[in-house]
Amino acid sequence: MLVDDDASALRLLNRQIAAFGLEADQAQDGMEAMELLHNRPYGVVITDLLMPKMNGIELLQNITKHQPFTDVLVISGQDKSHCFSHIMEAGASDFIEKPFTLDELKTKLQRIFRERRLVNDLQQAKEQEKRSFLGLVESLAISLSEKDLYTHGHSKRVTDLSLQLAHQLSDVDVDLELLRLCGMLHDIGKIGVPDNILAKPAALSTAEFGIIKNHPDRGAHILQPIAGDAKGLTISKVIRHHHERFDGNGYPSGIKGENIPLMSRIIAIADSYDAMTSDRPYRKSLTRGQALAEIQKNAGTQFDPALVTKFISSMHNPA
Repeated sequence: MLVDDDASALRLLNRQIAAFGLEADQAQDGMEAMELLHNRPYGVVITDLLMPKMNGIELLQNITKHQPFTDVLVISGQDKSHCFSHIMEAGASDFIEKPFTLDELKTKLQRIFRERRLVNDLQQAKEQEKRSFLGLVESLAISLSEKDLYTHGHSKRVTDLSLQLAHQLSDVDVDLELLRLCGMLHDIGKIGVPDNILAKPAALSTAEFGIIKNHPDRGAHILQPIAGDAKGLTISKVIRHHHERFDGNGYPSGIKGENIPLMSRIIAIADSYDAMTSDRPYRKSLTRGQALAEIQKNAGTQFDPALVTKFISSMHNPA
């Protein structure tokens, strides 16, 4: 996109761009440019600095905030109110002063395109690496869930119940794919916990329960390699806090209420319900009605009461 309030300068710039085999939309001020950006993505915006309504710096700041994958080449004439460092700090990919030659403009654009390709290649490599890592960890989680009679299918059932509950939440958006991953991985921290503790046919000792209580932190630690981006960090946080209680008496952090991540609160209900309705070495499973009554009993203390209402409704009226 080309942005300049000078119609003749805009026509000249468009001819120069066409000489490189490129096509461009045009805008005569920053406000018009933002309207175009709202409707479609642009790889590069070339903008003048001095314009009415929204000047080049304001446009640049808006693009940097709302369109981080759009590169901005700033063109400036005689105005010295904005120095090169100010423009670059505002998020510009590069800067060119008037008058400039066709070769100068071409060189600037070639560098911008080359660096954007490198950034995209790096991002794709990181995404592939993250997917491979998550695939491996998910396989480990499934292996953990299915290694004995008492935990067989637990992660899958917790995931299905969590998604069923999430579908009931019309007042909030839940990333269902992210929730699926969190559900499958919620007990990944139990890898390394001795089998004689996980399958103990009697109540755990204080020391043994202390080992079990470490599994949310251990799970977050296992997922550390993907915690560098927003989604990876969310997964790590959700897993770390899925044993917090709504009243603040949970672990590992003792946070309470809505300070607990929403997906952690969802998984906490699904996890507890599945545990209660599954046979364990030290007890037989509860009936569906008994488990739901126990969930209801602990609304507002262990569980988010609003989510409990939705969960019970979803169990009586599954979608």
